[in-house]
Amino acid sequence: MKTLPSETSIREFLAAVASAEGAHGAVSAAAVAGSIGVSLLAMVAALPKTRSDSAADRTALINAGTALIDVQEQLIETIETETAVQIFAARNMPRASDAQRADRQAAIQIALRAAADVPLEVMRLALRGLKLAETVAAHSSRAASADVQLGIALLHAAFSGARANLEGKLSSLTDAPYSTSVVDELATLSGETTTAMRAAESFLRVPPA
Repeated sequence: MKTLPSETSIREFLAAVASAEGAHGAVSAAAVAGSIGVSLLAMVAALPKTRSDSAADRTALINAGTALIDVQEQLIETIETETAVQIFAARNMPRASDAQRADRQAAIQIALRAAADVPLEVMRLALRGLKLAETVAAHSSRAASADVQLGIALLHAAFSGARANLEGKLSSLTDAPYSTSVVDELATLSGETTTAMRAAESFLRVPPA
């Protein structure tokens, strides 16, 4: 039975990622990086000190913290997706006849699409986390700026890692409409991620004296 990340220590997960025979690879590592980034932002959102100690700050941070925990739970779910097993099973289907080969190829494409959907979802979740980072950066204490900055950097790393993995999968897909839709979404997500990062980081700059 496969061990889920939630049942694994950090040391064991790192060993699994490092292993050539491990079930976890770049996408899992990206999701974990994003989850750590989200944790830092959620921690900052929960601090008693806010930017102006106003009720508006506290309300915004409470709402952001709740949304960040939801993002983290979804990132963990992407780690637990067993698409690699699906691809392996499809590639080991019988192929003695033309019909069997056609069925096998169709199954492989379905599995590859499922595998491509995972990094795409990590990218979407990383972007959502970065948008929430803007709220945290705008309303949290300046003393926590370093934690917010690291959270933003980890979410960006998650996005970049998932994107690189997805781009490597596109050439294996034969479904042209699906591939086109993915490429279009990649461009949109990348633009929105850059905008979200800049917006969040703008609140971390020290104002001129």
